[in-house]
Formats: sequence, C-alpha cells, structure tokens
Amino acid sequence: MTDQQAPPAPDRTGVHRTSATISDPQAIRALAHEARLEALEELYSSQSTRTATELASRCGLTPSAMSYHLRALEKYGFVERSPSEGDGRERRWRAAANSLLVDSLNHSAASKHAFIDVQLNTFRQRIFREVDAREAADAQISAQAAESSASADGTGPGQKTRRLPVLTTGMLFLNAEQFQDFSDRMYALIDEFEELNPAEQRNVDAQRAYYMVSLLQDSSGSGPAHVQSGTATHP
Repeated sequence: MTDQQAPPAPDRTGVHRTSATISDPQAIRALAHEARLEALEELYSSQSTRTATELASRCGLTPSAMSYHLRALEKYGFVERSPSEGDGRERRWRAAANSLLVDSLNHSAASKHAFIDVQLNTFRQRIFREVDAREAADAQISAQAAESSASADGTGPGQKTRRLPVLTTGMLFLNAEQFQDFSDRMYALIDEFEELNPAEQRNVDAQRAYYMVSLLQDSSGSGPAHVQSGTATHP
C-alpha cells in the first residue's frame, strides 16, 4: 500500500498537492509492467486526467486491457478516478498525488529487491527495444546504400551516422570533493530539464527520453573511491 499524508483540499485542477510514498513490496511489484509505468509517467508528469483509451494508445493496448491495469494501480493508491468531463461516457483517471516516491531502501529485503527489479527490468526492456530498432534501421540503411552504390560506382554502403550509446558504464577515480562536484553538476542538469513545462514541451517537436542514473562510491574499502560512469555500448 501507499503511505500518503492527509491531502489538503484539491486545487482548481482537482489534483491533491501531496506526495505518495510507496514502500510495500507488493505495491512496488504492481509497477512491474511497462504499460502501468507508461500510464503513471503520463498521469504524474502531466497532472491531467486521461481516459483508458487515451493511455492505451500510448502502449499499444486495448482500452479494456488498460482499464485492467488502471484498476490494479488504483488498488495500491497510485491513481484514482476523476470526476467525469464532457458527456461522461468514459471514466477518466488522474494521479493520486502530485508526485510519486518509491522508497524501499530503508525497509525489508523483499522491498529492496522488488524496487531494484522493477527499475532494472523496465529499463532492460527499453534498451532491448532500442537495440532492435537500431539494428532494423541499420539493416535498412545498409540495404539502401548497397543498392545505390551498385547502381552507381559499386563502392559499397556509406558509413553509418554516429549515435548516442544506449548504455554507458565505467569508472572514475574521484576524491570526496570531486565526487560531490560531479554529483551536484549531474543532478543540476537533470533538474534543469525536468523543470521544463511538460504541456509546453508537447506543443513543440519533442519526444520522451528515458534515463537511469546510478552514481556509486566504492564501499568495499579495498581502494580509492570510484564512480561508475563511462564505457559506451553502441549496438
């Protein structure tokens, strides 16, 4: 279940300006489905109401399947039903709070494992999907280039355009002051872009971009402090 502060009266948007903190392992495991995470990201980032049909279109699901997932999220207090708008023929949903905090690291081992598994499995699926998309795009470009070259001078396909890696890992050696500076600057950049107004961004040519950050100091005591950071994987 979620642990929520007593909500104040809703503001004019109907959204309670509170944070929902989730620590129960079962509630965390309820997030272990990509469609549910997509729905939560949409509802919490927009702080607007959506129908099951609108959310289903983002996930390639039927409205009835999305309704099932929304009811599961409702059970654990992630989302709630919103007053009907317009003709009221379809139920609308909204975030149950202004922000969602998954906080399991100070709780049971089961909570910790559930939290980490949900995060890593979801991002793993996104990486595999991106790798497959890039490979398909590369194959198409190579085929087109080979066909073009064969019909011209037979020099073969051109060089592929350099792209950002889908995954970057590595190690830096940092003292305590450098570690803090690295951390502050990295999170300042994230904060800067997260503070952009989602509604305004959707009115321009913008796409969703997912990120996962894990900044770890070596706690083994076997050597100087280091930070995971820099080997790129380019599929």
